[in-house]
Amino acid sequence: MLGIIIGTLCLVGFIAVWRRRFGRGYGYGYGHGYGCGSGRRFGRRRHFGLYRLFEELDTSPGQEKAIRGAVAELRSSLGGLRPSLNEARSGVAQAIAGESFDGAVVERSIDTLFGELSRAGRSLTLATGKIHEALDADQRRRLARWIEALPHGPAF
Repeated sequence: MLGIIIGTLCLVGFIAVWRRRFGRGYGYGYGHGYGCGSGRRFGRRRHFGLYRLFEELDTSPGQEKAIRGAVAELRSSLGGLRPSLNEARSGVAQAIAGESFDGAVVERSIDTLFGELSRAGRSLTLATGKIHEALDADQRRRLARWIEALPHGPAF
């Protein structure tokens, strides 16, 4: 009988911990005011790569603010790519699913996607320029080495 009571209490405690850590949509939060779970959905986890980069480059708070601003602008402009990617994927799927292959649908989808990609390229150029302005020469060299060392995409 004692084993059932202890097992039940352990299960209730596990559920309480699980709901506190994962049930509220705060990511891996530990309550309010402790970094990750400080009320925002992702907290510091979302920008972990930036924090790691800032440590690697030994940036000042002003440089970090400029870089965060450039990255935020880039993310907002790249957010417009998702509907185009979904539309292109849908067009390819429709062309394949039809009784006869319709290459015009695929070409229209790809053309729309390329237009969005060119706008994203301009946004990337602007963001990279802002980051370049914020860093000194040594930091730029270290950032370039860091970018070159990033893993490559899949080889098909």
